[in-house]
This record gives sequence, C-alpha cells and structure tokens, in this order.
Amino acid sequence: MPWRNGLGTTLEIARDTPASSADFGWRLSLADVAQSGAFSPFAGLTRIISVIEGAGMRLHIDGVPTQALARWKPYVFSGAAQVSCELLDGPIRDLNLIYRADRYRAELDWVSVDGALPLAYAEAQVLFCGEGSLKVRHEQERICLGPLDALRSAPPPMPSELTIQGTGQLCVIRLHTLA
Repeated sequence: MPWRNGLGTTLEIARDTPASSADFGWRLSLADVAQSGAFSPFAGLTRIISVIEGAGMRLHIDGVPTQALARWKPYVFSGAAQVSCELLDGPIRDLNLIYRADRYRAELDWVSVDGALPLAYAEAQVLFCGEGSLKVRHEQERICLGPLDALRSAPPPMPSELTIQGTGQLCVIRLHTLA
C-alpha cells in the first residue's frame, strides 16, 4: 500500500480489521526506506518502529533528533508528531506497529533465539522472523518461519505455551485489548 505522504510503500503483514477498513485498531507492516525524508502522520495512534535491515536511521521528532536506531531495537513515538528520518548509511527496511493506545496495550520485543525458547500465548500475538530459521511448536503442531515470515496466533481457550526452536531473530508482538 502507498504511504500516506506518497514517498514510498508499505507491505502490510497483519491488522485487527479487514484490509478495506481505514479504522484499524492496530497494524503491523514492513517498509523499505530508500532515502531520508518525512514520515506520514498518524494522529491518534502510537508507533513502534524497528530497523531490520541496513545500517540504521536517526529520527527527528518534532525537530528533536533521537539516538541512532540500530537493528532489532524498537523505538516508540506518537503518530501525531512531526517525524522525519535521516538514513545513516544507505537504505533500510523497518518493521512498524501502529496502534490505538486508547484501545490496546502493545509490546514489541526482539529475542535472539539459539536453541529452544518457551513463549506464553497472549490475547493477540504476531511472531515475526527477522532473520534465521525458526520452528514454532504448539502441542503437536509445527510451523516453520524463515526470514520475513510471520505467524498470527489466536488466543487459546485455556492458557497455553508455544516453543520456538532454531537460530535467528524473533520479534514477538503482543496486543492486549483495554477495557
């Protein structure tokens, strides 16, 4: 889908509403950023961004520069802010979670997996493989994730646990509906 500002495109990975709905509660996407420039505004939403390929970038939020954003380090900011990015050394690819903080509490965490990792189910959860080869196991079911693969899991009727096996970078995105 084209960016709101017309300067690029985004590949949507998952969302809480049908793709035709503009009133989403949350959306996870990938963006290829080829040049420094302005971000699209998302008033009323919160953003978590994480560089997954490239040397990184520095955000300028309402005119104030941030620390350099390196790979696998999430950064949270208001979608209403005036934001631009300065690429540090060439193009990047980033993972973006955009959500309504009045409807959801969100967590986006990168985990280096080397072996087996137990992981508890969340209310709404997306697993994203940033690099490497990972297997997700739940009871007798096994799903393989390669680079840029994602798995959206529905909450189980009873508390449950997943096991992640392999070697790679796993992003665990959890969204909790607010009452």
